[in-house]
Amino acid sequence: MRVRPLLLAGLMLGLLAACSRSQTSSESERPLQKQPGTAQPASIDLPKLVQHNIDYLRRQLGPPMEAADEIVGADPSPAQLKATKGEGWINTFRTQGSTLIVTFNARTRKVNDIVLMGTNEEELMRMGNLSPTASHYIVLSIPEPGQINKVRGVRIIPHQQ
Repeated sequence: MRVRPLLLAGLMLGLLAACSRSQTSSESERPLQKQPGTAQPASIDLPKLVQHNIDYLRRQLGPPMEAADEIVGADPSPAQLKATKGEGWINTFRTQGSTLIVTFNARTRKVNDIVLMGTNEEELMRMGNLSPTASHYIVLSIPEPGQINKVRGVRIIPHQQ
């Protein structure tokens, strides 16, 4: 049974050779440091937008995707305004490759919330310039139905003042 000690000795030599302190030139170079100022800026300033009314958002983001001649347009008809009291009206915007869904009160023009659609919560937070600990708004994840670990977007709600 001399094979077993020889096999063990061979394995030990192999491990020692693999764990030697020799390095290739790429291993001995310092890792690349991220250059300061290379972080991409937020593309949509949601904290600022959520503090304003729907008219301000339209001036900043352009016209909503809902057309005035649609049954449910950008603003309610007089009959719709009477039936809904103007509450919970929705405008959808496309800006810088992102979709924003804004809920507002059509009578007061006050924005109730903004939803930024997407599947990567970290990227949405960065893109929207959002902080989970901000004092003037709340950020909520919108989970994918039936898949609690996946998101459909983030919802921004202004704190009541």
